[in-house]
Amino acid sequence: MSASDASGEFYVIAGSRGVGTKITSLPYTISSPGFYYISKDLTATGSNGITINANDVTLDLMGFSLIGPGGTGGYKGIYMSGRSNVEIRNGTVRNFPTKGIYEGSTGAAGHRILNIRARHNGSYGIDLSGISHTVKGCTAVGNGFNGIYAGSGSTVTGNTCRANTDYGIYLSESNLVDQNTATSNGTGKNMNSCPTCTFGTNHAP
Repeated sequence: MSASDASGEFYVIAGSRGVGTKITSLPYTISSPGFYYISKDLTATGSNGITINANDVTLDLMGFSLIGPGGTGGYKGIYMSGRSNVEIRNGTVRNFPTKGIYEGSTGAAGHRILNIRARHNGSYGIDLSGISHTVKGCTAVGNGFNGIYAGSGSTVTGNTCRANTDYGIYLSESNLVDQNTATSNGTGKNMNSCPTCTFGTNHAP
């Protein structure tokens, strides 16, 4: 179910859980489990966009964009470290100096990144340390290093990666990899080899 608030901005009623928390400006830190969303494009200057400091979070970009300042600096679009069960979906993360979406800890587990467009970030588009993540239906284009990386035991399906400076998709161990397209990335680096991964049908010449 959907509605609009007094300003006319769109928001979501998340079933029986009630209204989620609307993020209206950046930077923003999520400190509690729950459902969060944006209802317009948001721009970060001199900071990470959204920091997630809680487990069991859903963040819906609702088709809108998190936009970074470009240039230099260590800023990420969405930053996590050691989180579990975070879902990020439905929008664009672009022009951040380093990484679009970043999970920095090997202790992380079970994130879901769905229908995200990671474009023209300075380093990775989507970079998930840890285990057992899902990256599905995402597009990584023109990022300054790898388009998509997900840690051991992750599922990487239905993504498109193009014109990233290094690998389009960089695989860890024991990934399930199916229905991805990776073309025109770093020379000969559309997708790395992975002896322990299970491959379906991918286009990564």
